[in-house]
Amino acid sequence: MFDLHLSGGLLYPHLQALNALALSGIVVALVLGGIVKGVTGIGVPLVAMPILVHFMPVKAAVLLLSMPIILGNIPQAIEGGAILATARRIAAPLAGTVIGNVIGVSVLIALEPHRAQFASGAVLIVAAVLLLASPRLKLAPSLVMPVGFAFGFGAALMESIASVPGPLLAMYLLATGATGRQFTKQIAIILVVSIVTLVTTFTSGAHANAADLAISAAASLPAIAGMLLARPLRDSLHPLAFRAVVLVCVLAAATQMIWKSGLL
Repeated sequence: MFDLHLSGGLLYPHLQALNALALSGIVVALVLGGIVKGVTGIGVPLVAMPILVHFMPVKAAVLLLSMPIILGNIPQAIEGGAILATARRIAAPLAGTVIGNVIGVSVLIALEPHRAQFASGAVLIVAAVLLLASPRLKLAPSLVMPVGFAFGFGAALMESIASVPGPLLAMYLLATGATGRQFTKQIAIILVVSIVTLVTTFTSGAHANAADLAISAAASLPAIAGMLLARPLRDSLHPLAFRAVVLVCVLAAATQMIWKSGLL
């Protein structure tokens, strides 16, 4: 299934061409993403993505962030057991995210680099605005399944293009009444399934290999380090205020990505 030659895939050729300063920038982006997640709970990709695209194409950045998302959510997905029972309750968004990622990866691979950067920047802006506004819907029981599929599909497209599926998934789960550990477990399961589908689609199309996945897994270490560094900050800063500042910065960075794409 995987091509073991380092010369193939997406990540290795791009990283090999970078100098020490650029590689350090990638590590810093991952650490900053981990710090923000540790303090505010928002995902690593939302912060890291606008920085990473300064050093590598969007397609490579999406793949680099895949394993940190999987490894970061597996503990929450399996916590407390009842995985199958939980998965049945969220079957609609799970189905949507599988189909959405298959289509989304195909779209991302087909996009020219500048168009991929434009699309990624636009998705990041939508994600940041959704999180800033924190909209809360209330779904009637008859709408839970169709809306769940639609939101799962949309979240997967956001994941494939910019590695930020969280906002739409959070909106849906809150609208179904999920809170606390139930919310955390459900979104973690959806994210793990979503990213596994994304990685599988990448590899089955010979766009990534085993070396790419190993590099992506190694990228989890700086993000985890950032989360550990954030522990002292978590109690001294107001998470909502810090989150707002971070999301405004993400909006500015995403706007710059769109401007640099040259499509405006």
